[in-house]
Order: sequence, then structure tokens, then C-alpha cells
Amino acid sequence: MLVIEQRPGPRAVQPWVLDRGGRRMQAHDHTRRLSALREGLVRHPGVRAATATASSREVERTLLALHEPGYLRALRQCKSDTPVLMAEFAAPGMAPDTPVCAEVAAAAIEGVRAAIGAGREILEGARFAYALCGPPGHHAGPDWLGGCCYLNNAAAAVQTLRDGGLGPVGILDLDIHYPNGTAAIAARMADTRLHSLHAWPVVNVPSQTAQPCTEREQVVEFGESPSESDYLEAAASSIDALAASAAVLVVSLGYDTVAGDPHGEWSFSPQIFAGLGRLLAASGLPVCVVQEGGYALDSLAECSYAFASGLLEEESS
Repeated sequence: MLVIEQRPGPRAVQPWVLDRGGRRMQAHDHTRRLSALREGLVRHPGVRAATATASSREVERTLLALHEPGYLRALRQCKSDTPVLMAEFAAPGMAPDTPVCAEVAAAAIEGVRAAIGAGREILEGARFAYALCGPPGHHAGPDWLGGCCYLNNAAAAVQTLRDGGLGPVGILDLDIHYPNGTAAIAARMADTRLHSLHAWPVVNVPSQTAQPCTEREQVVEFGESPSESDYLEAAASSIDALAASAAVLVVSLGYDTVAGDPHGEWSFSPQIFAGLGRLLAASGLPVCVVQEGGYALDSLAECSYAFASGLLEEESS
């Protein structure tokens, strides 16, 4: 499996975000996170890493297919080194919670470049590819940001696959949080289906319960931390349902379901990701993985290694 990394340069360093009460809290998305994830992935002998090479023209074309021009322009025009809130780009019905600065906005563009690269790897015949992106993207909608997300990396991978003639696309979001941005963008893509497994109450929609944007979306909400067996059973059901009609899977993978995650509330062990990897491999479909959350820095390498081990188990035997 090839891991597509972001180009060296701008860092996805966020000093703070706002909690639900509007108070500043420490953010945990920074370069150490991506380094830990990479360490676990490349520990597996079946994994190698390469730097994203998609052209700036391809990145821009993909972004314009997903996000509104005015929103993209505002991100590019952010020149401040000091993080500031852009209230006009908060998610619908939500208060702004995620600050923007020039370096983070530039890092978000590089995340999209990595996602495009992973999608291209699948188009070229790879069974598995992994976009190691930071900041994450699944809360970024057509013209909004939030939840430490600015541009939608998973949607960029989906768009790359669709542009390359590979579809229909099944999107599976396994982050602990509901992918409100991905849902809004995927609703515009008639050849996609989205399944999300996430915690309830949902913190990034006003109703606190996710309402599917279309009949092509299915949400699975857990009111408390599920058992690992129950979660894997739900994931297997979603994978089977998506695989019944999809030609390829795009997986928004968050490791924030693991015990001790500062932005999560569940208690999974890192080994659950080996189980998820096995389920995805058993689908028989090409799988393009896009990194979302996961901030328990001391556990991330173990999580990503477990996932790679499960996904590549048959190839390694």
C-alpha cells in the first residue's frame, strides 16, 4: 500500500479551538500527529510512502468542483500568522469554532493534494491507497469550515475517482464525529453513497442528531461507547451495503474512537483498527483511505499499524 504524504512546507498547527461553550481549548492537530501516524503505517512491510505530486492546476480544479469560489478565495487571502475566527464561514446553524491563519490554510490545500494523489493511485490500479492528510477535512462543507477542518479531503478523493471514470463511489466515515461537510458535498454527487458511524449527541449540527441529506446517506449513531464487537458488526453491515453497489470505497478514517483521545469519548483499543482493516479488505473493492481525526498521540502509531496489518493481512500471508 502506498501512503501519499503532504509536501514539506506549511504545518497544520492549531493553537486553539472553541468548545461548545465558546471557551478556548487546546487543539491537538499538529505535525507530531502526522509523524506518529506515519511511523505506524510504514512499520508494516507492505507499506511505503511517497510525497504528493498532483499539480496545482489539478488541485484547483478539484477544489472548485467541491467548494464555493468565494470561500476558497477567502481562505487563500488569509495572510495573518495570528489565528482568527471567520464567523461568516461557520457551518449552518453553528457558532464559529475553528480559527484560520495563513499556514493552516496552506496546509489544508496540501492535504487535498495528498487526497488527490491517493485517488490517482487507485485509478492506476492499486488495491489500497492511504492519504495522510492534516488538517482533517470531513467537517468542511461547500462554503464552510469547522471542527478543525477547512477543505474536504475525502470529497477530493471521491472527485478524483469520479473524474477518472471509476464509480459509483461508496463513502464510509469511521471518525467518531458526524461528517456534516462530506454529507453536504456528497449530496451533490448522484453516484455516491455515504455511511457514517458516529457518536450521539452530534456536536456539529444544531439538532444534535444527524439528518441524512439524501436517501443515499445512512447514519448510525451510538449514544454511548459501543462494544468493539457491536461497532465492528455495524461497520461490516455498512461495508456490505456500500459494496453492493459501489465500484470503490473511500474511507474517512478517524482514530479518535480510541481510549484517551482528547477529542473523543469512546474507549476502543488500537486493535479494533485491525478488525476494520480486515472488513475493508474482505469487501473485495479498491479502498482509498483518507485521514480524518485521531489525537491520542501516544496511541496513534499503534492504531495506524494495526489498521495496515488488518487491511494487508492476506497480502502479507
